Amino acid sequence: MEHWERWVPTTGIPSRLYNDTFIDNKEGIVLEFSDEKDKKKMVVKFEKGVLSYRNTDEGSLLRKLNYLDQQYGTNFYSEWTLFKVINSEYINWFFDESSGIYEPSQLKHYVFLTPNDVIEILTTSAPSVVIK
Repeated sequence: MEHWERWVPTTGIPSRLYNDTFIDNKEGIVLEFSDEKDKKKMVVKFEKGVLSYRNTDEGSLLRKLNYLDQQYGTNFYSEWTLFKVINSEYINWFFDESSGIYEPSQLKHYVFLTPNDVIEILTTSAPSVVIK
């Protein structure tokens, strides 16, 4: 069963963030977020180790939101944006697809749950996080 944890990589992170930019290029993946009033910005950079990602409209993940609601309560996910998932279905799918070339302990599943998008990233390395 999946286990979701709030991820708090640094202090000063607004509870709800909106995705402003998603860049995937030779330098890695860069995500830029802002708070509701566009006063505080957060930049997350995955410079290496990204193996897979997906972006889904949050309104289309009704089963996932129902699961989170039942397991953790609405405030757990509606009042925060950054999560890590342990024993995730996404990691299990990736292990099957990659035919065992990675060890389970190598992969990390990060989720950015915004009011409009659910961005998920599988990586072998933690990202850097900067608050502006």
